[in-house]
Amino acid sequence: LKNFSKFGYYQTKMDDIAKSANVSKGTLYLYFQSKEDLFLHMCRQNRQNLIHVRTGLFQDKKKLASDLGKFYDDLTSIQKDTERAWLEGIAESIRNPKLKQTVIYQRGELEEIVTEFLKQMKKDGDFFRDDVDLKTMARGIIALYHGLTIMRITNRNDDSIRDAWV
Repeated sequence: LKNFSKFGYYQTKMDDIAKSANVSKGTLYLYFQSKEDLFLHMCRQNRQNLIHVRTGLFQDKKKLASDLGKFYDDLTSIQKDTERAWLEGIAESIRNPKLKQTVIYQRGELEEIVTEFLKQMKKDGDFFRDDVDLKTMARGIIALYHGLTIMRITNRNDDSIRDAWV
């Protein structure tokens, strides 16, 4: 994560990662076959963070704004170190077909998770009308969050970004 963030996805080598992790390159390859596999693992960790942060929120419509704020604050705090690495991976996926497949796969899983969150919100708190397409809404929410992440990464980290999310 630190190497991807500091040097970029392309310039980071498995040797660098092994050195930073204080393990041998062989040990690293026991767990990850490639940088793409390591990136996918990082995405899965982010997915777990998302599930963890969402726990206990979005059960009462009256608390929607405060829950959105808490969710945003907690998720951005946990993922602060991964945002640059994520953006580096996205940029590199334009040139790297294997990484592109990893990004597409991860995006599909993220859409499923957010769609399930929205279904649960609808069930628990009657947040949405019956005619709302939750998968489309999930895509919009993800796009908004990713756009705000890019704004944060490019040093526009102020209250207006959080306010836009809420």
